[in-house]
Amino acid sequence: MIIVYLSLAVVIGSLAYLGFAVFKTIKASKPAMDSLNETAQRMQVKADTIKTETDKLKDNQQEIMADIEDKKKAVNSAVFAVKQTPVMFKQLAKTKPVAALERRRKGRLWKMAHQNRA
Repeated sequence: MIIVYLSLAVVIGSLAYLGFAVFKTIKASKPAMDSLNETAQRMQVKADTIKTETDKLKDNQQEIMADIEDKKKAVNSAVFAVKQTPVMFKQLAKTKPVAALERRRKGRLWKMAHQNRA
C-alpha cells in the first residue's frame, strides 16, 4: 500500500511541477507574445497601406490608359484628316467656282426673259 501512496504522491508532485513549469513558461513567453502581436499589427497596417496604394495606382493606371486612348484617337483623326487633304484639293480643283456658276445662271435667266418677250 505504501507503494500506491508513494506513486500517488509522485503523480501529484509531477502534476504540480508540470503546472509550475507551464505557468513559468507562459509568464516567460508573455513579453514575446506581446511583441509578436504588436509586430503583427504593424505588419497588418503596412499591408493595408500597401493595398490602398496599389488600388490608387490601379486607378491612376486606368486613367492614364484612357487618356492615352483619347490622345491616340485624336492623333489618328488628325492623321486621317491630313491624308484626306490631297483628296479634298483634287475635289476642289474639279468643282467650278461659284462665280462661274452664278454667271451661267444669270445668263440662262436673261435668255429665258428675252425669249419670253419675243
